[in-house]
Amino acid sequence: MIPVAASSSSSRRSLVVVAGGAAAGAGGEMELLPPVSRDDSFEQARVAIDAVVSKRAKKSGKKRKSSGKSLAQLRVAVELPLASDAPSAVCAMVRGACGGGTVSTAVYGDPECATLAAGKTKAENDGIAEHVSLDDALRGDGCDLAVGTGAVALVGVPDDEIGKARRVAELSGGRPIVGVNVEWEHAGDGGVSFRGTPAASTATPDETFANSFSVVYSYLPLAIQGIAGDTTEGAVFKCVRGGAPEGSPWRILVKDDGKEYQQVGAMRRRPGAEDLESALYNAAAAKSPVNKGIGVFRGLADKVKNSIPNPLDGLGGGGKR
Repeated sequence: MIPVAASSSSSRRSLVVVAGGAAAGAGGEMELLPPVSRDDSFEQARVAIDAVVSKRAKKSGKKRKSSGKSLAQLRVAVELPLASDAPSAVCAMVRGACGGGTVSTAVYGDPECATLAAGKTKAENDGIAEHVSLDDALRGDGCDLAVGTGAVALVGVPDDEIGKARRVAELSGGRPIVGVNVEWEHAGDGGVSFRGTPAASTATPDETFANSFSVVYSYLPLAIQGIAGDTTEGAVFKCVRGGAPEGSPWRILVKDDGKEYQQVGAMRRRPGAEDLESALYNAAAAKSPVNKGIGVFRGLADKVKNSIPNPLDGLGGGGKR
């Protein structure tokens, strides 16, 4: 687990909207609750992917009719907690979050996952027709990215293979790209914040590509430790249901004494460690002025996933397999 020291920065704290503040235009997204099972998280991610991809398809069709040109390639990402990185668990995640017809090609960072998924029927894979490794996709072995239809999912691609992932996206032409638990860091806003930094002017094509994804679904479990040693469950949660993904809120939630999630903050950008602690500090101070010591232990971003209690572990088939 990674302990994060509490921050006293008032400038950072002011970025957090405390006690249920809603981002403008978020609509029903502010009412959505984190998943209660593995399958629930997959379904939430699937709906988010389908909504954004179908909306872009309609918009792109109108632009082609009016100008004869297409919109830039859509690149979105989903971030789901897994109790295990075993190929069976990864393949179940892909079927659950990407099935249904929107995604037709899945490209895996782990060749074992591609082999396992490719051995199943199209019905078992819920409509995803092609399952290939990164290298096979680039060779055109098992798929033809240029002529295929439907979105292309990049699954569990490690950060040292961003160049290959970028090439897959380029070969896919106008097909939407869905990053599924990709392992490189990005702000999740389609590069909006990245383009405003000095690093953007000297960025490599790989760096620009890595920051070009907009998160449409993210569920990050948190373990929150107070000064008395007690631990409370929390989460960072984003689930797009309409509008631009970059404008949808990242919500900070904490379970109350009744084990129900309560919102303690919301941000337009991905919360950092200090943002989380500011929101949690304020929530704890409002509840008890004495409880001013908070440590946050993050979940999804940790390489050692089992160091964090996963609330979906063992629920809806989410245990290790």
